[in-house]
Amino acid sequence: MKEMNNNINVGEESTGGSYRNLLERGACARGYVPFFYGYIDRLDSSWFSPLLDHFRKDKFLPRAIVLGYFAEAEKLDCVNYFDDLLICAIDGIREIHGARVHHRDVYPKNMLVVSGTKVVWVDFDVAMTFEDIGDCEKAYCEYEVELKDDQKEGLPPDTKYY
Repeated sequence: MKEMNNNINVGEESTGGSYRNLLERGACARGYVPFFYGYIDRLDSSWFSPLLDHFRKDKFLPRAIVLGYFAEAEKLDCVNYFDDLLICAIDGIREIHGARVHHRDVYPKNMLVVSGTKVVWVDFDVAMTFEDIGDCEKAYCEYEVELKDDQKEGLPPDTKYY
């Protein structure tokens, strides 16, 4: 198996790498993930005083990714769920895989329902990017789709996954 980039920190080399893949391969344009505008790397919060004063005593300067905003978005849960959203979620995870990204946190808490009709995948902080689709990558892609498909059986409203 080829070495993968484990994206656990915010910045160009990490979460930004996942979003860069998603942007370059069209997943953002097709609406399966938020649009990726870029990242902020080590911002001097004193420039934005008093708005960012809570960062002034941090050991490291803040970093962030800049994403599109959905005005009519809500977290997917057992109340707003319906079967067509499952199909949209599976299409979305396949689109993410096509961008050479494994999400690695495939739960309803990481999906937004936008305008009540489509699913947008979020939270790529533990995602992994990969160059080529070999046997291991294919197997993990299938695993993520199956995991999402298994959730059609539903979860009780008080679980940690919603």
